[in-house]
Amino acid sequence: MPFRNRMMTLIAFLQAQNCSNLPGSWRHPSTMSDFLTPEYYQRIARTLEEGKIQMAFFDDRLALPDLYTGHHAEAVAAGVRAVKMDPSTILMTMGMVTQRLGLGVTYSTTYYEPFHVARLFATMDLMLKGRAAWNIVRSLNKAEAANFGRDEHMGHDARYDRADEFMEVVLGHWNTWEDDALILDKANNRFADPAKVHRLDHAGQYFRSRGPFSVPRSPQAHPVLIQAAQSGRGQAFAAKWAEVVFVIYHSLQDGTRSMPRSKRPSRLRGAIPPGFMWRPPVMSVSGKPRRWRRKNARLSRRRRGMWMLLSCSPKC
Repeated sequence: MPFRNRMMTLIAFLQAQNCSNLPGSWRHPSTMSDFLTPEYYQRIARTLEEGKIQMAFFDDRLALPDLYTGHHAEAVAAGVRAVKMDPSTILMTMGMVTQRLGLGVTYSTTYYEPFHVARLFATMDLMLKGRAAWNIVRSLNKAEAANFGRDEHMGHDARYDRADEFMEVVLGHWNTWEDDALILDKANNRFADPAKVHRLDHAGQYFRSRGPFSVPRSPQAHPVLIQAAQSGRGQAFAAKWAEVVFVIYHSLQDGTRSMPRSKRPSRLRGAIPPGFMWRPPVMSVSGKPRRWRRKNARLSRRRRGMWMLLSCSPKC
């Protein structure tokens, strides 16, 4: 059956740091250096909204790079992701100057607690009036483990086991307020119906979380849930929890072969949910004259890159 809507959905890939996804970008003569200010990200937000981009999405990592030498000195000296701010706070400053732009942020299931994450995103979902999205990740390096008081990082399957239970707790809390729990009857002193606000009382392998939850349910129930899925376990996790899935294919043929596998876990649960989306990345280099493109391609090679990464695809 042919697609009726061939419009692309574009998602801008951002980082709350001193450079773009390509670490040498901070050296470009045109790069703004006020990345520690809200105005820097608000300019980006306005530009994306004016350009009809559907979402600004932040990745995150809970440590500075130190794999190259075992020490952070080289990364700091060269400005290689040497600043990593909390993207959820930055996202809110961007929401203040936009009306339609979706705003997604990465939060880890490995080192945070589910009640905290549930409250954070429920609040963002209300304050942004349904424009919030959560990219669900499992932290993956020893530097992050060390920052959270761990000697070793959790194993691959253990991280996914924890993440599955994490999602059960988060969605459980989001669902403990019924849609019509709020009454707001001032005359009769009835703020909410206690019979429609429930405790979760979760007790599992990784988490114990009682409730009741402290944020009423939003009109859209919860933020958009995003997941990057490549491994078999990752695809199963995405099929179970996500509404938007980021995938990386190195060629059209690779994507054609892999896409059916990424869809298969969803089909094991029944029909693919309405609106379920796969989004591959595209590296975009834009410029007017051919001479400009040749010049900046050379500059890009010398400075190891400077361009924004966009995830996009037709709806599927």
